[in-house]
Amino acid sequence: MKRKILQIIEYIIIVGLVIAQTFIVSACASNLPATKNPASIVSDQNQPGNKAVVPSSTITGASGGNPDTGIYGNFYLGIVNVSGGTVSGDGCYDDTGNIIVLINNKNSINPSYTQLEQFLMNDKTDEYPYVETGKEPGPISGSPENHIDLVHIQNIIDGIAQPGPPDVCADFAERLHNDAEFAGIRCAFVIVDTSLGYHALNAFQTTDDGLVFIDDTGVVSGACASHTNTPRCVKTVNIEIGQDYVPVSLFPYAGWSSTWGSMGKVLSLQITWDGTWDN
Repeated sequence: MKRKILQIIEYIIIVGLVIAQTFIVSACASNLPATKNPASIVSDQNQPGNKAVVPSSTITGASGGNPDTGIYGNFYLGIVNVSGGTVSGDGCYDDTGNIIVLINNKNSINPSYTQLEQFLMNDKTDEYPYVETGKEPGPISGSPENHIDLVHIQNIIDGIAQPGPPDVCADFAERLHNDAEFAGIRCAFVIVDTSLGYHALNAFQTTDDGLVFIDDTGVVSGACASHTNTPRCVKTVNIEIGQDYVPVSLFPYAGWSSTWGSMGKVLSLQITWDGTWDN
């Protein structure tokens, strides 16, 4: 009898996670501008193995006032642009304009699948709860780069400051990207348009298993903290245009279903490896 009750409880929790994940992709739609080229895959010019050439200059400005280069030591910044505008989140790294800021490491490399798995096992991004903020990105006047507090970004790179907790899906993808680059692992920021809305995730070009998509968004309840009897929220996704977006837990808890609910059919996909810095 006791075992049956536990099985029922586990089933209820799993259903709750699936419902939460479906809610998340719908909520993310309000925080992401529309992607370009529907029913297609779009990737920026900086493909894996073709990293942008980074000159040896630095970010300047006492208060983020001169974002001409977006370069700081071994790191260079990028923002994510789509046809609908500049992608924003909820201020995980940029707490001024809420713009998604990709911190790229010029020394990062494509990992093996085992190296990627080890990094994801140790990373804590998926343990944060998803937060529906109700915020929608407002129009950004002038150059988006001028709205970013570069001193704050420098302090994060130097370890003086910490990024804020991720709230929406774009924040989770931003944080995992930057964590990976700090660890020397090359990572892409991905926007997928599904029949249920827009969603943000990441991609890694592994040396032995090809392109791997990782969805690291937490759930509303915060149930994905990695402790006893609770599953991790880091998931792999096989993305194909016209097929359902169905995440699968990378580190499933024993006895739990590793397959999450469908988040809609994939309509289009944009992969951004470095982002742009246009000033």
